[in-house]
Amino acid sequence: MFSVIIPACNEEKYIEATLKSIPKELETIVVCNGCYDKTEEIARIYTSNIIVEKEANVSKARNLGALIAKNPYLIFLDADTLMHGTDLKKIQQSLNKGVIGVCKVKPDIKKLKAKLFMSIKNQLLFTKWNTGLHFCKKDVWEKVKYNESLKKKELKEFFNGCSKYGKFVIADTYAISSMRRFEQYGYFKTTFYWIKQYLKEDKKDYPLIR
Repeated sequence: MFSVIIPACNEEKYIEATLKSIPKELETIVVCNGCYDKTEEIARIYTSNIIVEKEANVSKARNLGALIAKNPYLIFLDADTLMHGTDLKKIQQSLNKGVIGVCKVKPDIKKLKAKLFMSIKNQLLFTKWNTGLHFCKKDVWEKVKYNESLKKKELKEFFNGCSKYGKFVIADTYAISSMRRFEQYGYFKTTFYWIKQYLKEDKKDYPLIR
């Protein structure tokens, strides 16, 4: 019933753990976009559904994956986000009430600071923040799709577009998010960057963390 779509750009350090965390009964599609490392090679060990796209464009990657998905419900999973313990029944229950949504999030490290920041993020999910795992009905994606011309705020636009066709929902289950960006870029710096992006467009590029 669910298809899992993973856009991956040079994620050789993380993609294997992510793929191992996905329930085996789910259709899994990896879209290697702009990769020049071993992401594709590793992904092929776990799924034959591989799309190779030369352009590093996460929105295009999500659209390409959704296009070939066979199931009516889509889960878009970041390449460094784990589904260990994610309750698919609760995601299904949420989709029975709405058309687009996210689940809650836990950090992949045990630091108190990481737990605190993710707890705060969970309280703000109603503002349509992504947690590394979001889901929607495929027929709604077909009407909206991701804006491939956007380098920032593409998820906010997608969430808002889908919300025109039904409710934005929050599933009462968790994904496990990599804290690599917070650890390397800084907790407050990362948080304030996203708050600033949410409130007002910031032209400063978000540094890639690999």
